[in-house]
Amino acid sequence: MPVYDLNRGINKPVEFKGLVGSNIYFLVAGIGLVFALFVTCYLAGMPLVLTVLLTFLAGGGMWAGVFALNRRFGEHGLMKAAARRSSPRYITNRHSRLFQRLNQDPPGRA
Repeated sequence: MPVYDLNRGINKPVEFKGLVGSNIYFLVAGIGLVFALFVTCYLAGMPLVLTVLLTFLAGGGMWAGVFALNRRFGEHGLMKAAARRSSPRYITNRHSRLFQRLNQDPPGRA
């Protein structure tokens, strides 16, 4: 029986078969969605061969996609990319009041 060592020590990322960090959760969520797809197709009355073929195609695509994301972004790269997309590219200031008061002492300070 294979042994999967998940306790890697202090300040080491959790790794499972090459996946690190939050990519493991994406893989688990994808497997759950593929299972839900299989159940939905089966209960809808689709032929079993077509249902299994569709499930394997969706599962393989999801598996390859998660490993491609893991290879491209690494452990924290997805969070960094999301933060980069949500932060503004430029900071604009349309009021000159900020620059006019830079050299003045603020009230209340000695």
